[in-house]
Amino acid sequence: MKAARDIKLLVPRTRSGGIACVLRAVWTAPTSAVGHAVARLAGCGRPERIGGVAARATLYRLPSGRCRGCSAIAIGHVVIVEPSFAEHHGPWLLAHELAHTRQHDWLGPVYLPVHAVLQAISLVLYAVRPLSKYSPVHAYNPLERTFICVPIDVVHEPPLESELTQKVLRAFALAA
Repeated sequence: MKAARDIKLLVPRTRSGGIACVLRAVWTAPTSAVGHAVARLAGCGRPERIGGVAARATLYRLPSGRCRGCSAIAIGHVVIVEPSFAEHHGPWLLAHELAHTRQHDWLGPVYLPVHAVLQAISLVLYAVRPLSKYSPVHAYNPLERTFICVPIDVVHEPPLESELTQKVLRAFALAA
């Protein structure tokens, strides 16, 4: 297990606007549509916009008491959170989910199947070699721990406050 100070964080680059923004929206539209549909089916309330120069998304909060055991998920540019889980884990949970929206920007409609396959592989590896503090689908999933600017590690053990951590949170508009 990595110590909090050993978590590899990267300050995400600013997303460009203009035609790149339009192309990103079109590329992620299928998965974002799935995200909005899931939020509506789950009975989420009114959405709100979150994010900053690194990534933006629509945030839905699950109704209290519904979907217990759920934590948070990013589907396209839609983030769905269980309110008490989000409150307990603070801005790092939202930073992690916003980092997933950046992965959606790269993989577009193939993100969901790729992530599902990697979660299944992680589940198998976890059965052989469990890692404490991680769920079986997160422990060995590179989209959760390696190929992401804010790995799931920060949710389990937030990094020590530093100039780097503040830059990361500011990029996602989660710190002043």
